[in-house]
Amino acid sequence: MAEPNTLLLALLFLAVAAGWVLGRGAASRDVADETAPPSQYYLGLNFLLDGEQESALKAFSEALAVNAETFETHITFGSLLRKRGEVDNAIKIHQSLLSRSRLPDVQKNQAHLELAKDFIAAGLLDRAEQLLKDLLELSEDHQLDAKSLLIELFETSRDWDQACQLTESQLSEADDGDPTQKAAAINARRKLSYYCCEAAEDRESAADLEAARELAQRALTWTEESVWPHIILARLDQLQDQPRRAYDRLVTAAKMSPERLPEFVDQLIAVSEVVNCREELTGLVVTLLSQREDPQLRVILADEYSARGDDGRALDIIKRGLNDKPSSRLLMQALKLLGEEVATPEVIEGAQKLVARQSAYLCGVCGFHGPSFYWQCPGCKSWDTLSRPTR
Repeated sequence: MAEPNTLLLALLFLAVAAGWVLGRGAASRDVADETAPPSQYYLGLNFLLDGEQESALKAFSEALAVNAETFETHITFGSLLRKRGEVDNAIKIHQSLLSRSRLPDVQKNQAHLELAKDFIAAGLLDRAEQLLKDLLELSEDHQLDAKSLLIELFETSRDWDQACQLTESQLSEADDGDPTQKAAAINARRKLSYYCCEAAEDRESAADLEAARELAQRALTWTEESVWPHIILARLDQLQDQPRRAYDRLVTAAKMSPERLPEFVDQLIAVSEVVNCREELTGLVVTLLSQREDPQLRVILADEYSARGDDGRALDIIKRGLNDKPSSRLLMQALKLLGEEVATPEVIEGAQKLVARQSAYLCGVCGFHGPSFYWQCPGCKSWDTLSRPTR
């Protein structure tokens, strides 16, 4: 089977040939396009036959006249180059399209959008932002695409205020009677909650605790499903000497999303010690484990018993987990509890290395994996999609 790039260039060759015929007969093309040099066309064909795909792509793009009939082919050229990482060449193609005065506005607006994507890929976020804002004024047909790209751009630059403003504008435009728009509105509310949480953590880092609290509370008004606002508010409660309130918030978060407990269990343990509720915490984990078989919860429960000096009960918890839902994490915990009488330090160290090699988190959308937890997946930019796989 031919390589995908070779097949694509073969199709490109046919597109150039068709575009050549159309371009020669087009009445509305730019004057500069009337005598496009055929030498570039044949040169591109030679490059393609010789397997020099980079040179063939460049020659074909230069050979094809720019007009309304060949516009889509040029857009395809530019998008292909951007995806291949040749952003500078993609920018040149799309800027060339924008410079054609005789192209219809709808095509110019499409080139406008593609150029903004090029600038984002090149890291030129300020230029992309201005292009997209211009496009919002120029074209009603590209409102959705331009707003979506602007929101992604604001996420990348951590401009949560502008991300919130634009997402709220999308929310106000949604039609509650349309099932598709209703789903989009729910998703927008979730994103608004995450933006508020990001902004809250930024304010917390800047020691502006009141602003951080206001933002975290605002996040709760957008959605009741996320535990992130509760975790932030609990942390602020601790900083402002309200440990009991912090404990109650974290217990609420654990009941809402038991799978997220490992992300804030250290915080919960620390505050439970302050308010003398460590035994209540143990009971909470027992209850959660009865509702949801989860190796991570078993490890937490075993650690609770070990902290009290009851290694026998801790080991029993782990053994039951190995029988019901085995994982390398549980195996390592069992070896540690059994001690050197059963497992040598080398065996325990080997088990630890095995666990360390395996990614702690996996994105359920794009498959990104890594050792650290993020509320937004670094791969696909989806929110709250990372979880700990059972291994």
